[in-house]
Formats: sequence, structure tokens, C-alpha cells
Amino acid sequence: MTRTVCLAVFVIFSAMAGFFYYANTRQAVALVATQDLKVGAQVQDADVSIRKVNPSSVGTDALREPGQVVGQFVALPILKGQFIDGRQLTPARNADLIGSGLNVPAGSRIVGLPINPAAAVGGALKPGDGIDVIAIPNQQRTATAADDNPPASQTIGRDVLVVGLRTEQGTAFDRNDPGLAASGNKPTSILLAIPEIDEGKYSAAIASSTFLLALSTD
Repeated sequence: MTRTVCLAVFVIFSAMAGFFYYANTRQAVALVATQDLKVGAQVQDADVSIRKVNPSSVGTDALREPGQVVGQFVALPILKGQFIDGRQLTPARNADLIGSGLNVPAGSRIVGLPINPAAAVGGALKPGDGIDVIAIPNQQRTATAADDNPPASQTIGRDVLVVGLRTEQGTAFDRNDPGLAASGNKPTSILLAIPEIDEGKYSAAIASSTFLLALSTD
């Protein structure tokens, strides 16, 4: 009788051990990013790949099929090799993706200007600020002859809404981020919400000028 009980207990524990072994070694699939994906980017087929994984190594929000992500827009930065989480995506691109939740005026266009922090209030700008944008013609870009009068600087925008700042890698710049402070990253471009009617003015200035940004105090 004792031998039978022991045998039964052994069989039960063996079955349990086998079950837990199978549960922890069986493979599932999950999607990973094949490259860094920036906020606002639309996910393409080449941006994702399927990887076999241990189910316990990924969260329940990890996506499994390319059809779940291709065509979606990136709402939070995704790094190369990172499992793609449904919370990192959104079905539509809009200004909120890059605007830190700012109330961007209807009909605005988001443009990016290259900046030098020294000419951008020392890099002290932040999303939500209003700035004046002064275009300073670059003689090397405009190819002005030596005996010609150089083109004058002009203010091309007043009290323009700052939507965000970006580092050279295209990531959001936040001076309060200790990681950015340690790496020495500085803002190299600024995102602005401009009236649609001013698009031509800004595109021409980007091709021929550098920019001085002045913080509006009104």
C-alpha cells in the first residue's frame, strides 16, 4: 500500500514538473523593431521582424503579427531590438505625437528649424514657449557677390509656438533628463507650429539662412 501511494505521488509530481518545464520552455512569437523608430514615424514592413521567444520573457501587451503594427504610427520611441508594445502605437499621426500634448492651433503646420543653442536663447526654450523667429541670410548660401549689398535680416514669425526640441539623433530634448545631461546632448533643431500661409517663407529661409530665436515676453 505504501509503495502504491509513493508511486502515485511520484507520478503526480513528475507530471507537475513536466508541465512547468513545458510552460517555461515552449516558444511563442513576438515582434521586435529592426531599427530605431522615432515618434510620428509610420511603421513599415521592414521595420519589424518576428522573433521566437519564451512566453514569460514578454509582456501581455507585446504584439505578435506584423499586421498589427504595419501602417500604425509611433507614439513613443521604439529602440532597435525592442519588443513592440501596443501602447507604443497609434492609428493616426497628429500634432499631439510630437507636441507634448500642446493645443496646436488648427490649420498649423509643424516645421523643424536647425538651430545653434547659443542663438536660441541659450537652449533654454521649452515646448509651449512663444518665440520670434529672425532669419539671418547666410552669404555663402545665397552666393551674394562681394560688391552687392548683403540681404538684410528679417523677422519671419512672431510669437510662434514652440512644439518641441530635438537632439542631433532626432530624439526629444529635455534638459531635466539626467541621461541627456550626462551624454552632453544639446538641441540641434526646434519644432514650431506655423500658419499654413507661412510655409513658403520658412522653406525659403531654411535654404538660405541661419536663425536667431528670441523669447516673446508679451
